[in-house]
Amino acid sequence: MISIEQALALVYETTKPLPTETVRLGKSVTSFLADAISADVDSPPHNKSVMDGFAVRANDVKPSVVFNVLETIIAGDTPTKELAIGSASQIMTGAPLPTGADAVVMVERAELKEFDGKRTVSFDLHSIEPGKHVMSRAASFARGDEIFPAGHQIRPWDIGLLAEVGAHTVQVFARPTAMVIPTGNELVDASQTPGPGQIRNSNGPMLAELLRSLGADVNSPGIARDEVDELRAKIQQGLECDLLVLSGGVSAGTMDLVPKILQECGVKEVFHKVKVKPGKPIWFGVREFEGRHTYVFGLPGNPVSSLVGFHLFVRAALNRMAGVENLNPKTLRAKLSKSHQVRGDRPTWWPGRWVESQSCERIVEPLAWQGSSDLRSLCRAEVLICFPADHGNFAAGQEVQVSRLSNG
Repeated sequence: MISIEQALALVYETTKPLPTETVRLGKSVTSFLADAISADVDSPPHNKSVMDGFAVRANDVKPSVVFNVLETIIAGDTPTKELAIGSASQIMTGAPLPTGADAVVMVERAELKEFDGKRTVSFDLHSIEPGKHVMSRAASFARGDEIFPAGHQIRPWDIGLLAEVGAHTVQVFARPTAMVIPTGNELVDASQTPGPGQIRNSNGPMLAELLRSLGADVNSPGIARDEVDELRAKIQQGLECDLLVLSGGVSAGTMDLVPKILQECGVKEVFHKVKVKPGKPIWFGVREFEGRHTYVFGLPGNPVSSLVGFHLFVRAALNRMAGVENLNPKTLRAKLSKSHQVRGDRPTWWPGRWVESQSCERIVEPLAWQGSSDLRSLCRAEVLICFPADHGNFAAGQEVQVSRLSNG
């Protein structure tokens, strides 16, 4: 049995990055960038107003001063007149400031009058500071700035920024093809009512969506029974993908057939069993055939064990396939909201959630958790708390490492 660190090192050594490809921006969400993206423009491209109002010279604004209004500038216009002393230009949100202007008075503080074809404005203000209601050119980013580094996973809200810098196509790592095979005679589909001794298949749908959230194209041939011929047929189908994830059948029971069948199918074992709780029986291997690699994970059948194995190791393999160099799970330091006790000689990853703190510290609460089959507690969790092995009692306020469950 090896440590988490040793297992991650073996995942890194075994797994190789996938080829890269160019895709249209609209098809890139959840993909990982192969190249950094830099800005080809300034944002904003000019000093602009962030309010509807009047562009002015800040030093001119004094009580009872009346300004001549030179023109009206809307977004998309180019100002045509420079502001002289005692003049202003009406301006709309997003429009460029005219030369000479360094502030904007919001329309709510202005009284606009028109007489004999001329417009004037006065302000309900004693003064205004330079820069008020103005966003300076390149305040968001300047031409040449790196917008996203290589290895960044594109999120839906990144698309607008990528479009703004002209990245209508992006170079990304190819999406891995993946297959999920839940195993076990006790499993029935979620659409069925379980009979005696049966449970619904929860791991299969969960693992498939986790894979999709990390950019994989996922297929599932359905539940595999604990029968050698059926397992072998579905495993051989899965070995046509880049990544095969099996759930169940990797422990030491008489019906835990997966490791033996994988070996018969030409999959080389890299490791089996890791010092982690829950999830010790995890299996990892690779099949090389005609220059193609298929990476195979056998995850324990209990849902929380399966999720912890995915979070620590399957995610690491997917990141490596997307060119990410550091495969260690991202963690934060946080303080426990209450005392907690764990037992055993393996690091325990325990479901937890954030607690609001008046001091702005990160406070985390270990959830009441009934063990590896307790999906309800898991679904209340926002993080996994890592409790080191052989420590036993943890006091309220003690610092621990936490890893977010979401992709954010």
